[in-house]
Amino acid sequence: MTETESTTDAFDRDSVRSASRVAIAALALVGVLYLFTLLPGVDRLVPLTPITVAAVASAVVTVAVVALLLFAAPKVASLTRAALHRTDAANHVERIAENGGAMAYWLVVLAAVLVAHRGLAGAVVPLLDGFAWAYDAAFLIGSFVPLVFVVARLSVTVDPLSELVADRVSGPESTAEADDADDADDVGDAGDAGESPGIDPAGSHGHSIEERWGADDEFGDEADGGADDESTTS
Repeated sequence: MTETESTTDAFDRDSVRSASRVAIAALALVGVLYLFTLLPGVDRLVPLTPITVAAVASAVVTVAVVALLLFAAPKVASLTRAALHRTDAANHVERIAENGGAMAYWLVVLAAVLVAHRGLAGAVVPLLDGFAWAYDAAFLIGSFVPLVFVVARLSVTVDPLSELVADRVSGPESTAEADDADDADDVGDAGDAGESPGIDPAGSHGHSIEERWGADDEFGDEADGGADDESTTS
């Protein structure tokens, strides 16, 4: 195994371990929160506030889970990119891997925003009194940011993904077809370069038109014959 392959394997292992650690921690926090809500008295209001003890605990766990999701977003993007990446793949496959990693990142960020909206509602909305709509509006605007990035990455993935589907169904473009296309281009370029406004008076073997058609011999014999007749007459 080469040094590059060893480094790649170590990087992939570290990424998988970090992402799995974050996922396990988030699930553990959710499980602890569920057990906490089963305890007696957690549905009582906190003194001098309209918030229950369960809502406060839910808000604390929500903040922790959101922090874990934001921390895991780059790891998930790296894992997605590594899963789709192939060293000998075509250019459109590399673009799919890059866009897939970016979409995974922003989807995790969007999930963090949605978790925050759901988990903080019990502790924040009662404090807003008649302005509960502002809570939803703030998270709506915040969720638009990752959603826009997801849509943008998805739109630029349509073309390379369609090329990949065509390769899987119909097979990749053959080398013979590519060579024929290149030969056709070369012939066209050579024809354009060989065009001239006049006609070459020399033949393919370096002879002139008169020599190839015997014009010199014919007219030369006639000229010699005419000269002999004149000398005989005189």
